[in-house]
Amino acid sequence: MKYKKLVFSAIMALLIVAAVFFIYKYREKIARILSPFFITVILVYIVKPLSDRLTAKKIPVGISILLVYMFIIAALAATGIYFVPELAGNIRDLMETLPQLMGSYEEMFNGILAAINSSNWSEQVKNAVFDQISNATAQLQDFLVKMLEKGLRIIVDIARVIIDVTVAMVITYYAIKDGDKFKNLFLSLFPKRWRSWLTCTGKEISGIIAGFIQGQLLISLIIAVLETIGLILVGMRYPLILGMIGGLANVIPYFGPYIGAIPAAAVALTVSPMKAVWTILVYIIVQQIDNNFISPKVVEGRLGLHPVATIFAVLAGGEFFGIAGMLFAVPVMAILRVLFNKAVESIV
Repeated sequence: MKYKKLVFSAIMALLIVAAVFFIYKYREKIARILSPFFITVILVYIVKPLSDRLTAKKIPVGISILLVYMFIIAALAATGIYFVPELAGNIRDLMETLPQLMGSYEEMFNGILAAINSSNWSEQVKNAVFDQISNATAQLQDFLVKMLEKGLRIIVDIARVIIDVTVAMVITYYAIKDGDKFKNLFLSLFPKRWRSWLTCTGKEISGIIAGFIQGQLLISLIIAVLETIGLILVGMRYPLILGMIGGLANVIPYFGPYIGAIPAAAVALTVSPMKAVWTILVYIIVQQIDNNFISPKVVEGRLGLHPVATIFAVLAGGEFFGIAGMLFAVPVMAILRVLFNKAVESIV
């Protein structure tokens, strides 16, 4: 019996390794195909809790899902009426002042070069510094060109997102309405002695995904509001768009807050060094509130990962899969931990 369990565990490990290799090799095509299903996962964990509340009040499941959809669409529309004009104004003002911002940074950059050139440093040190600056400038230019190329495809990307969200809403409807049927169909593919293990493991994984999605969305919303308020208090320009960027970036554990603070600090620095200090202070204060009060209350203990494991997962995900990898690395790591623990329990 132990020999069979070891063979089974070895086969499962090989299958997981093969699946990881296949996913990595064809990650772009797979991501495009599965994009509606990724959105579906998010929608399910947003819509289902609300739908279950309505179902508990004797409302049919299908109608309850449609009511939740109507509520979400109405809430987004109401929010858009108040915030979209302000957001559009922020973006318009930012685009109009972008040449001025770039000119300010060019002037600062030229000042730094002049200071280095007139310093008492040796020619060897100066040349080394200039070489590093030249390399950094070239990399920045390449990055901006790539961002511009992506920006030119934004209309196509928006159309794809709209289609993916529409498809995901349809899939979400049936995934919630016929969830038990799909579950029973999935379990019927396996021997009866495995079904209890699969059900228990599935519940744990579902709890991890729910905790991550619901928790991160709530935290991001709170962070965006707090940062927007903070930027308004210190008199920063474009507080709404910069606060939203900070909130969206916050979904990336550990590194997200720093990524979100960069645009605001860059804009503030063109006004004055003191404005940059106040802006950075806003982000530091909000991050401390998040670390000590918000995140512990919302997601603490749901994923069961040590902070070191979380940092490692984010770094590895970013290295192999970019921003998307950084975003999904933590729940994937938590799911792998559950699968590993269950496999060890089945062997022992």
